[in-house]
Amino acid sequence: MDITVEISSIDTSYQHCRLRHGPSEKRMLCSIMENGIQEPLIGVVQKERNILLDGFKRYRCAKKAGIDYVVFRSIGSDEAEAIVALLRLANAKSLSFFEQARLIDELRESHKLSVSEIARRLERSSAWVSVRQGLTSELTPFIFDKIMGGDFPMYAYLSSVRPIMRINSIKPTEIEDFVRATSNKGLTVRDIDILAKSYFRGGDDFRKNITEGNINWCLDAMKAVNQVDSSTEKSDEEKKIIIDLEIIHKRLRRVPTTLARDQNWSPSFLAESHLICGGILRFVKIFSNTIKEFHDKTRPQKSDSCPARGGSE
Repeated sequence: MDITVEISSIDTSYQHCRLRHGPSEKRMLCSIMENGIQEPLIGVVQKERNILLDGFKRYRCAKKAGIDYVVFRSIGSDEAEAIVALLRLANAKSLSFFEQARLIDELRESHKLSVSEIARRLERSSAWVSVRQGLTSELTPFIFDKIMGGDFPMYAYLSSVRPIMRINSIKPTEIEDFVRATSNKGLTVRDIDILAKSYFRGGDDFRKNITEGNINWCLDAMKAVNQVDSSTEKSDEEKKIIIDLEIIHKRLRRVPTTLARDQNWSPSFLAESHLICGGILRFVKIFSNTIKEFHDKTRPQKSDSCPARGGSE
């Protein structure tokens, strides 16, 4: 049902469930200034409240353009039914993975629907719902707000940060620090991928420079490494050393976490691991000193502290 409503009467309490994107909103504002709003805002009328679910960019543009009345389409008899209806139209409305996750979270937390009930209403599998529910549980509110607010690219998190986090058992606070350092810097998804690998897999040099805002230096250093890597052929011995270093790096993160867990270790495991650990301890100091010396030799030269890139629009 389409009705004409005063824009000041619209409830935007679900705005946190939808992604912001400044550039596309600017383009939309120009279009609305020339042609008006071509599609109705979508939501639900509940107890004389016009609750908006889809069309937040149009809503904000309408306010900036001084439009007082808009067409509003109600798609359910209550909030939960309207959210389900919007999710069922997800393909047509192009809801992102994050937006689907936030709306499902609203159905579970605010409207007390179970995973199985949501799946039944959406005609989806419980696994489809659980995957999206899992996204909200793995992120801190700070990270989610940065992504939903358009300060940190959603695709950069999904393609770069999330896989690294899962493989290396990185703490949420470390992810927060990285997102904080790289948000609102006008970085591309490719840039963030390079920085994420430097921050989570590299040494203190890269982590410190990224945290302090020396983004350009880090990008230039890593791109220089990639250019050298593609233009020169490593010897067989160098390739083996690189593989060994990668294996050591992965194990150094994983083994301490595993051994710190309280488990009912078998007597045979304890006896064998005691001997191996003794052998490792004999070489720890030599290993540490050698790695530190080699790391110092290979450190990229930093001529200037490059400022961070310009802010987003």
